[in-house]
Amino acid sequence: MFLIQSVERTTGRGQPTEIRQVYTNMYYGEEALSSVYVWDVDGGFAASILIKKTSETGDTWDAINVMEVAERLGRPSQYKLTTTILTTLVMADGDTRISGSLTRQKEEALPSDTGHTTNIGQMVEAMENNIRQQLEGVYFGKTRDVMNEMRSVTAGAGRQKQASAVMMG
Repeated sequence: MFLIQSVERTTGRGQPTEIRQVYTNMYYGEEALSSVYVWDVDGGFAASILIKKTSETGDTWDAINVMEVAERLGRPSQYKLTTTILTTLVMADGDTRISGSLTRQKEEALPSDTGHTTNIGQMVEAMENNIRQQLEGVYFGKTRDVMNEMRSVTAGAGRQKQASAVMMG
């Protein structure tokens, strides 16, 4: 959805910046920061798409997307996306933080007759959504399970009753 391509590949210089901003606002809100950097590499180009969101409570979400595109004359271009999400959650006490990162990679050969912006945008969007779902379902869910297992109020009350019964009995 967003990409600032090198001059030879760009049609309309403002379009990639506008698309990047729309994407950032749509998924992260107007207060999020984002940047796109593009450079030429042998046989194509590379781009980094960076997004940072910080909440009022200090929680952070940093998305680092690096795309390498190998252009192949008469054949689909080869896209290689590496996405890393860094996240920090601040607990209600303000002193406890849980941080982590998750990196995923994907390669695809896609036709690029109409340019690369759509292909890159769709790959970044799909990858970030996939990682977000993994973080919510697996990592945060597992953290919640571990925390609940480590200190369970209801289990503690049951153990206290058992201990009292053993001492009395």
